[in-house]
Amino acid sequence: MSKPEISILLVDDDDIIRSCICAYLEDEGFSVHSAVSGEEALDIIAGINPTVCISDMRLTGMNGECFIRQAHLICPATGYLLHTGLDYPLSDELRSIGMKPDDVLQKPIYELSLITKKINAIVMAGSGV
Repeated sequence: MSKPEISILLVDDDDIIRSCICAYLEDEGFSVHSAVSGEEALDIIAGINPTVCISDMRLTGMNGECFIRQAHLICPATGYLLHTGLDYPLSDELRSIGMKPDDVLQKPIYELSLITKKINAIVMAGSGV
């Protein structure tokens, strides 16, 4: 029996960060889609129904929190991670959809394996399946 495909949607407006994380996740065996803005991600999320979505907090246009709140309405089974350079306390609204403080990853992320560990934890917990 083969393991189910884990699909990731990465939302980041920084081309270098987005391409590096996408390449790393693809090398780790994930199916990866990306978007440069929350608006673009909302346009594609229902069509790909990702297992996990990773969003930057400070995006051009809507911010990461706004994107996650709207995306959760479209894909409530998707697990969500925020990555940010800000000191960001997780809002009550994001807590109410099941996010935990350790679902916020602080930039810079020196060990990309941390992202893989977080994705696998979401999958194992069943919140992204």
